[in-house]
This record gives sequence, structure tokens and C-alpha cells, in this order.
Amino acid sequence: MPDRVGGGMTPASAQPRATYGLVLLVPALVLGVLVAAQWQTRAGRTPLASRYQLQLAEAATTFQDEQAKLKTEVVRLRAELDAVTAQSAAFGGRSAALKADLDRLRAFSGLTPVSGAGITVTLDDGRVPATAPTRTIELAIVHSSDITDVFNTAWKGGAEAIALNGERITGSSACVGAVIQLNGTLLSPPFVVRIVGPPDRLLAAFNDPAALSDQKKRHEVFGLGFQVARSASLDLPAYSGPLSVRFATAR
Repeated sequence: MPDRVGGGMTPASAQPRATYGLVLLVPALVLGVLVAAQWQTRAGRTPLASRYQLQLAEAATTFQDEQAKLKTEVVRLRAELDAVTAQSAAFGGRSAALKADLDRLRAFSGLTPVSGAGITVTLDDGRVPATAPTRTIELAIVHSSDITDVFNTAWKGGAEAIALNGERITGSSACVGAVIQLNGTLLSPPFVVRIVGPPDRLLAAFNDPAALSDQKKRHEVFGLGFQVARSASLDLPAYSGPLSVRFATAR
């Protein structure tokens, strides 16, 4: 009869069980090392990523402030140029005729303020939870193409001048990006489009079922902000951005 060791377990039976325990222990140790390494990597990466994101945000804010100052300077210099032109035109003759042509071209190019009746179109992101499907979120927010469609509808409706969040729209304007950028300025919702022109004709253009059908459907289904209202008096600023001239004719 074999001797019993350790409370009745024989050395032969203890060896397989010890081996089985060792087999389970090794993967557990490896898993623990991997989890710890991953946690340390994330812990070291997150502050660094956050720091760079903060620096980028600060840089963007600084650039926007500098751009705003430069636009103010452009407006001041253009006003001085207008004053010099007006003084030259006071002598009459050819100077007066040239000033009249210049004033007409400046107004056509959006370089002069405009006031008058018209309509106001407001676009805004829908209020959807962050847990909503990605496609739902995409359809509930305003894209640059939505704003461009509003511009095109306004021009078709007889718009004389358009401004978006205080930025005048001209032939040089470009509305691009997932984050809306116009005339080099970053804009945030709500996007308020002020349109000077014949109110009745403009309202008819925007109320046309064939116009902006995608935006109207997303307004009903996904809560995209879309409102059109008559405005008795609107004041639109002059364009203060750079001018991009591609063609010119000597006269």
C-alpha cells in the first residue's frame, strides 16, 4: 500500500495538477503584462495628443484674430482710396467719369455696403444624441454644400446681395470644408444668410417644392435647422477679403 502524502494526495496525482495550474498561470501573466503595457501607452499618449490639440486650437484662434485685424485694415485702406478717388473726381471731366465707372464696378463686386428689404435664411445643426448612428448625425448637420445651395437659390430668386454670418458673398467667395469656412474665416452654426432683394420673388424661390428639397426633407426627418423669413430691412457689409482677379480688360 503506498504511503499517503499531504492529506491523502499521492506525488503521482499532484504532478498533473501542478502542471495544469502552471499552464493557466503563464497566459494569465502574459495577459496582465499586455494590459499593463497598453494602459501605460495610453496614459503616456493621451496627454500628448491633448496638448497638441490644444496647441492647434490656440493657433487657429490666433490666426483668426490676425485675419480679423487685417480685414479691418483692408476696409480702412479702401475707405482712404475712395476718399482720394472722390477728390480727384471733384475736378470733373474724365476723372468724374472714371469714378462713376469705378463705383459701379465696386458695387457689382460687393465692395460697398448694401441695405434694403429681403429675406433671412437660417441653417442650424439638428439636436441629435451623440449615440445616434453616424449617418443620422451626418444628415442632421449643416454642410458647405447646403449653404452653397441656399446661395444658388437666392441668386435665382433675384438676390442683389448676400451675406453669411457677417461675411459678404462675392464672386471670390468660397464656402468649403467640413468645418464651414468662408472668405478664409471659420464659421460656426447657426448660419444666418441675409439676402437683399425682392422679398416676394425670393420667398417664391425658396418655397418652390423643387428647390432645396434635400434640406427640407432633412429638416422634417432629422431635425436639420432650416427657416426662411421675410426681412423688412437688412444691412449687409462690404466684402473685406482679398480680391482674386483672373481677367481684365484695358479701357
